[in-house]
Amino acid sequence: KKNSDKSSYYQAVMIYQSMSGDAAEGTSSFTMNGGTLTNQNGDVFFVNNTATDISLSNATITNNDTEGVFLRAAAAGWGSEGSNGGQVTMNAKQQTINGDMVVDDVSHLNLYLSDSSVFNGAINSTGQAGEVYVDLSGGAKWTLTADSYITSLTCDADSIDLNGHTLYVNGKAYTAGTASTGEAIAVVSTGSGHGGGSTPPDKPGEGGSGSSDRGTPPEKPNN
Repeated sequence: KKNSDKSSYYQAVMIYQSMSGDAAEGTSSFTMNGGTLTNQNGDVFFVNNTATDISLSNATITNNDTEGVFLRAAAAGWGSEGSNGGQVTMNAKQQTINGDMVVDDVSHLNLYLSDSSVFNGAINSTGQAGEVYVDLSGGAKWTLTADSYITSLTCDADSIDLNGHTLYVNGKAYTAGTASTGEAIAVVSTGSGHGGGSTPPDKPGEGGSGSSDRGTPPEKPNN
């Protein structure tokens, strides 16, 4: 359904912080192990004004709206303008993802694909906006369905099928058949959005690489 008059988006799953006292502060989460999720109108996931961990494994997720996207992280009517996007860490294991992802300029995405996961879609196909890190391991594959713009990439030489499109990594075209090592996007802590000012906890697993004055990069999940 539509997520109230504060946004023009429709979605199956909305993850947000209204700052009105109806939700606890801190990092939100969504976990789906197996099962079926079918969306009829709009996007599958919409994240606004919070930091969230989304974990998917062996789930059948279908979007019957060809105009909708799989994930949208974007500002809407909640929080303070300029800091009310979505901070998403998505961990997909043995998971098929069909559909695009859109991350606006006040949001970011750390996308971990592992354990033979498959992603058929594009990320920010209209141009660079929010920061996006993609990490493919354990035989995971990404097949592009349109040009895509991301900030950082970790992958093996055979992880990505450009499928006739161009993948831009920090403004430079990725060369097919090459391995890459990148760094996760740091998680921001703010007082009026993104979970109400708490610094989201690290993901379980091996240590993250580096840090930034923007916050702490989430640790890479266990494979």
